[in-house]
Amino acid sequence: MKTISILNYGCGNLLSIKRAIEEVGYNSKIISEKGEIEKANFIILPGVGAFENAMNLLKQKNYIEPLKQYVLKEKKPILGICLGMQLFLTKSFEMGEHDGLDFISGEVISLNKLSKNKEIKVPQINWNKIKFAKESKTINIQKNLLNKSFYFIHSYMAKLTDQKNLLGYCNYYDLSIPAVIQSENILGCQFHPEKSGKNGLTIFKNILSELK
Repeated sequence: MKTISILNYGCGNLLSIKRAIEEVGYNSKIISEKGEIEKANFIILPGVGAFENAMNLLKQKNYIEPLKQYVLKEKKPILGICLGMQLFLTKSFEMGEHDGLDFISGEVISLNKLSKNKEIKVPQINWNKIKFAKESKTINIQKNLLNKSFYFIHSYMAKLTDQKNLLGYCNYYDLSIPAVIQSENILGCQFHPEKSGKNGLTIFKNILSELK
């Protein structure tokens, strides 16, 4: 069985993700060196905090070029969680304007800016149901998860350039928030599977089952 590599760059729930991966029957390890990126079979990019700080940490650790080689040239699988998913996009407008990894075309914009509802509570901190817009061509991600809820905590959301990259979304006030996005080998979840109990474990199992 292949090992799941969790990238440590200073922003993420590393241990909780590691425990969740192992609970569904997979080997996992935390990697902290750029040389380990090219050797990985499947990478999870976690993320908690601010977009700019996260990108700066990736730059400081010289992770960006190895990640681009791994994702764009070698076409190996990667999963981004919460801020990790947002880092996949072209740019963010969180406290300024900042370039992302540009793995998937789109922008990261505040819920407040996109919503027309003045009563919207930001950040979204709650359990919310995911509605799947379509099936993935490579992963049976919906298996046993119809009408299930997941844990969200975020103030910014993805605004995708092309809706073909949207697999699932959640409704929050007047917003339709991308919750699961994909482009070939690149998969992102806005919610936290590692904090979503049984449903989170199920989605990890669905995603990782393709590796066996």
